Amino acid sequence: MKNLFLLTYLLLAFQGWSQVYPQIGARSAGIGATSLTFSDVYSAYNNPGALGALEKTAVGVNYENRYLLKELSTQALAFGYHTENNGNIGLHFQQYGFELYREMQIGLSYGLKLSDRFFGGVGFNFHRIHLAENYGNKNTASGSLGILYKATDNLHFGMRVLNISRTKLADYEDERLPTTFGLGVTYHFSEKVLWNIEAEKTIVQPVNVKTGLEIHPHEIIYIRLGVNSYPFQSAFGFGLNLDQLQFDLATTWHSTLGMSPSAGLTYRFNK
Repeated sequence: MKNLFLLTYLLLAFQGWSQVYPQIGARSAGIGATSLTFSDVYSAYNNPGALGALEKTAVGVNYENRYLLKELSTQALAFGYHTENNGNIGLHFQQYGFELYREMQIGLSYGLKLSDRFFGGVGFNFHRIHLAENYGNKNTASGSLGILYKATDNLHFGMRVLNISRTKLADYEDERLPTTFGLGVTYHFSEKVLWNIEAEKTIVQPVNVKTGLEIHPHEIIYIRLGVNSYPFQSAFGFGLNLDQLQFDLATTWHSTLGMSPSAGLTYRFNK
């Protein structure tokens, strides 16, 4: 009975954003879920345009426990392969939910350098939704694109469109995967402090303004703060950068639903 109630809650509460995650990675979560200008391994999903600026091959794993409910946990794996002259290739896998309701997403992305300061990329995502109680499975696909522009060494702009294909889930009420538009700016005050601000909008939901700071007080330590406007959430996180290995931890706080902790581990290869 508990599982049936939870399934009903999931279907009602998360119907508008299923299968299109805003971002992955504990670093991004700690800075208010901002990520569009970051050229790290998670840009394989977060912004395929920024993937074109990835400087080293890397692999990352991430776990999020939304609102401290194991049924709402998300596991993610990302891989970014750097080439010298032929662009960068990214792979990502995400899984969300539990035995009665589960979402899975596998994606392939490609990003390349278009000019000295301009990068572009595209992504292809395969989605699978599993519903128990004889509802069966739904498989579909979507496309995404992204851009990164480094106007100066200190000022970067990012843009991304998730589900640009407007993929349909069902004929009933013309149900579709959410199409999400994002525009972001990063300003580096110094090597020790950066500020992110992003605006994110779906076709049916209000604009979500996201902003945050990343502070680098020590050679290996990062401290992060962030906030979202819709729904209103605050965020806090920290990171340890041990050369090739990076560990990130973050939590977001919703005034009604509570905490959503996340943790990630990234390994960067020498290449």
